[in-house]
Amino acid sequence: MNNRICLVVAALLVFLGTLASTRTAQAIPAFSKKYEIACSACHGSFPRLNDFGSKFKLNGFQLPASEDGGSTAKLNPAENLFLDIGKASPPISIILDGGVTIIQAAKGEFEDKNNKFFCCVNGNSVTADLGGTVAPNIGYWLSLPWGKEEVAQANIRFVNWFGPGYVSMDLGAMRVMDYDVVSPGREWFAAPLVAFHGHPYLTSSTEEGFGAAHNDTGVRIYGRPSYGPFTYEVGMFTGAQLVGAGDDDQEHAYTFMGRVDVDKFSTSLRFWTNKTGLTDVSTPLSSGETISFPASGQTPDETTQEMIVSASYKHPYFEVDVTVDRSSFTLGQRTALGTDGVSHTYSQSSQNRLGASIGIVWLVNSWMETGLAYGYSKMEDYTVTVDGAESTIKGNPVSLAQWRLDIRPTANLKVGFEAQLDTSSADSRKRSDGTEFDPQNKVLLTWKLAI
Repeated sequence: MNNRICLVVAALLVFLGTLASTRTAQAIPAFSKKYEIACSACHGSFPRLNDFGSKFKLNGFQLPASEDGGSTAKLNPAENLFLDIGKASPPISIILDGGVTIIQAAKGEFEDKNNKFFCCVNGNSVTADLGGTVAPNIGYWLSLPWGKEEVAQANIRFVNWFGPGYVSMDLGAMRVMDYDVVSPGREWFAAPLVAFHGHPYLTSSTEEGFGAAHNDTGVRIYGRPSYGPFTYEVGMFTGAQLVGAGDDDQEHAYTFMGRVDVDKFSTSLRFWTNKTGLTDVSTPLSSGETISFPASGQTPDETTQEMIVSASYKHPYFEVDVTVDRSSFTLGQRTALGTDGVSHTYSQSSQNRLGASIGIVWLVNSWMETGLAYGYSKMEDYTVTVDGAESTIKGNPVSLAQWRLDIRPTANLKVGFEAQLDTSSADSRKRSDGTEFDPQNKVLLTWKLAI
């Protein structure tokens, strides 16, 4: 333990040692290279967007109040943004994301090596982000994680039909919750929001079904008329992250969102409904045999519904985000043959989950940010019926507290130090055999570089 404490102290000294040479720092330079603009014009605490950044995105990656295809309206160059590839059109960023776990729990829910790594970074990952305009009011965005088979995001956007901001359309693979006040994938802390996904290390309260906090392929119609206070969105998606027609489950997901921005305060409300055939179920029989009841894409019998409310307050010196996610997952009755050739049945009641997260980020100065966050997730009790025999699955609340410090030596580099405290109860940290495992407390060192 003393060695671990020494590592923590050494990491903090590295952070503090960068301060003497820092001047200003903002965010990663995906569009800074094209528009010669400071990253802070669009981002407060990166990767969160401010109002200017939201309007820039809604305007098809054209500067607000312009419809020139991104060919004019250059701004002054940003200080302390060191890029050895110069200006770029189209703008492209190669993003290096990395991290190590300095202190971690000895044992987790499962007795395997995966417990030795935290949820969000596999050593180092590299992503290529490419976006811009192909013509006035026509934009595009690509995000390609290297080493993965599919494109995370790849979409075309048509904007400003019938007037500035009135009606726009996105086509392709995209982040479903891209225009919400709190958007998954734009987390300032290392762990995904507990409100959306449950506790990142415990499965007792994680999401069920396929919710809105994912990337998916589809079409959405949206707008922010005259770029005023109100934003609306309606969308239709595959509901299963499909990339090929052969995988189609013959159903779709539908979503509706409304958002209001007034001065420093913003709030949004989203409804999501999705029918899928994705989740296989395995359960023991009275004979001791474990039988699987597989899902079928041809006869989807799963329904996921979500209501998501998020709000934020952005002050020049601090930012506060609050998110509440209420989800419901239902599964139809299934039948399967056992090894003895006898048909067995499975059904369950609705699985209802309530998740909530709150985060506060203090913008200390241009090169330092620190913040606190707390997330809570509770799956309600539900019943499972196998061959007429009913049993109750107990739901336990889980929670996670986080503290983080970010240092930005340059505008396109940040190093983060984060402590995560598992505040879940002992009942939530029990394996299927009844044994208890350690609280999943962790200390992380992370970094992000964009060139």
